[in-house]
Amino acid sequence: MKQSNSKSIALEDAQLERALLVALFTDIYADEAMRQLQGIVVEDDFTDEEFAEVWKVIVACHAKGKGVSPINIYSMGKEMGVEVDLKRYISRESLLADAETLGRTLHALGQRRRMADKVQDIYMALLYDTDTTNEQALAELDKVVKDMTVTSDTRVERFGDVYRQLLKHTQDKANGLLPQGVPTGFKLLDRKGGLERGELMVIAGRNSNGKTSLALCIALNAAQQGEPVGIFSLEMTNLQLTTRLTSLLTGINGESIKRADLTSDEWGKFVAVDDSAPIYFDKRRSTDGDTLINNIKAMNAQLGVQVVVIDYLQLLRGKERERLQQIGGIAHKLEALSKQLGICIILLSQLRRNAPNDPVPKLEELKESGDIADAADSIYLVYRPERHGEGLHYPDMSENWSQYSTKGTALLMCRKNRQGALNGEELLGFDAGTTRFYEKNQFALADDSGLPQMDDIFN
Repeated sequence: MKQSNSKSIALEDAQLERALLVALFTDIYADEAMRQLQGIVVEDDFTDEEFAEVWKVIVACHAKGKGVSPINIYSMGKEMGVEVDLKRYISRESLLADAETLGRTLHALGQRRRMADKVQDIYMALLYDTDTTNEQALAELDKVVKDMTVTSDTRVERFGDVYRQLLKHTQDKANGLLPQGVPTGFKLLDRKGGLERGELMVIAGRNSNGKTSLALCIALNAAQQGEPVGIFSLEMTNLQLTTRLTSLLTGINGESIKRADLTSDEWGKFVAVDDSAPIYFDKRRSTDGDTLINNIKAMNAQLGVQVVVIDYLQLLRGKERERLQQIGGIAHKLEALSKQLGICIILLSQLRRNAPNDPVPKLEELKESGDIADAADSIYLVYRPERHGEGLHYPDMSENWSQYSTKGTALLMCRKNRQGALNGEELLGFDAGTTRFYEKNQFALADDSGLPQMDDIFN
């Protein structure tokens, strides 16, 4: 009977061990789970040798700063001489529980198993070892209890150790051993490092204020620097997106392209477009949040996509009953995904409707849409007064913006930056024909009857 129970326990342990590994392979929160489980789950917690080997591979993958994903785990296994059977670990079983809960449960069972082994050793010593006294046995039992009640949650990291990690990370980045953030072409964003890996950036604004146009300008700039970009639009077809991008590339009015009403000079520019930019569109256009996340994972694994644009959040659906919970849940999943894959996700978001006499976007207007503001690493608001009627001026914020003309311009406002200080606002030029945002060196004052002084848009 005892032997049967032992086998049953081992089988349950092995099932739990596999469930943990499955969760780490498929859970978008795997990196966060590993941060929590680091120093808690140990190799001795595993009863299955193969599972223990795969766990060591995952630990090594996480220790080297690689995202805990199937491709990275498989590659790390190759380096360590461990053959990781991906088919065995990519399963829907991970939906039963999250990786952190499974890991803590596995460690608790491992502790109980080791405690039982030690108690058994003490019991056998009392029975058969005449040199063992009752006092010694009690002292050993007391030590076992103390060891097992000091939980792994009390483990800490010393500041000096983490500082050395930061120092190495910064030196590696300065020496080109780690990738820098991708420049966006806009000073307000680039001052904080551009498009950073592992970041969820939210660009928000009211209808027709240019959030999609700004995201496409950033995406195109990243792609022209060789960064693979994935665009997931639930609002426009891929043909419409390509029309917008082609207009940005050529300087041809987008309406002219749609009507095929081009001059001979424009036709020359149109047919000469360099179409080699690594930009990819999602053909499935699913509004299901989990499906979108899986599509992003596939695009990252197959095409190496490093920058993702999602247009836009409020068109996505989650499994939660309440709409606000759906929006907040999707935003937090995308935040976790950006860190798991080490990519930058640019998430576009609508703002709630405001009073007609106050069109200036505000950060608090995001909070009615769930936990977007909490999930985002950075938040930028786009404001074009031209879209809201005549006689409007820019509000005075960090600078006296009201003195500048609203014609052909837009105000880009940084309202959250998790990595540093808020960088205030920046006045951009906007060309309505091509929907292109661009940097400006000079601005027209508000009382100037003509258009503001503009840079050469397409240089």
